[in-house]
Amino acid sequence: MTTSKVVLAAQRYEEAEQARQAAADDLKAESAAALASGEGEEEVADAIGRSLDDVKEL
Repeated sequence: MTTSKVVLAAQRYEEAEQARQAAADDLKAESAAALASGEGEEEVADAIGRSLDDVKEL
């Protein structure tokens, strides 16, 4: 593998990490909004495929 391929792989990794963080931030915001509007914790947990403990951490 050449150095240019390593640089490209590092750039792709960084872009993917930024996208993952943006998605996590969106999930937190949307979950909080759903809870604030009266959705139950169990409903939010089911919608995002996470446990109640995960929802409470958000």
